[in-house]
Amino acid sequence: MTLPEHEFIFLRHGQTEYNREGRFQGHRDVPLNDRGLSQAASAADLLVEREISRIVASPARRVQETIAPLIQASQLPLHIEDDLMEFFVGSFEGRLLADIRHEHSLDDDASLWSVMPDDAERWPEFVSRAVTAVARWTEQHAGETILIASHGLVFRVLAESLVGKKLYSRNAEPHYFRPVGDGWAVTPVSV
Repeated sequence: MTLPEHEFIFLRHGQTEYNREGRFQGHRDVPLNDRGLSQAASAADLLVEREISRIVASPARRVQETIAPLIQASQLPLHIEDDLMEFFVGSFEGRLLADIRHEHSLDDDASLWSVMPDDAERWPEFVSRAVTAVARWTEQHAGETILIASHGLVFRVLAESLVGKKLYSRNAEPHYFRPVGDGWAVTPVSV
């Protein structure tokens, strides 16, 4: 796995009904709900004045709908990157997380990764594809500020791989990822 060496901005997609209901989305092409569309507009307002040179995005509809207001306002070039797609949870897709926890007697703090179905993507492969995709795009466009638009678990693996911490991104909340000294800093984009 190749780690990114250059800064970038990350934007998680806006809220969907699956987010609101607590369901696994994975590769299901779930659209934004009304709140998600509002979040996308707010994110565009926050990002339009930044010196972003291009957007590299997951092909998922919820991601495309999230970046649409920013593209309309800025005319930034868009690149679709399949390797930025969310983790594939196999037969868990569309299911309520609470139901899965109940079926496997897991409390709210327990990890679901130990009970993933056999048809789910393997975690190490997911981590490698997502992190390597960001490294590839930021290396090809070193010196530019790229917006990576993707999913919550992609944010998580980038944070774990670069910062060494489990961090969470709310829907449509942009974050700067910057090399600092021997490590990385992740900070929300603010006004």
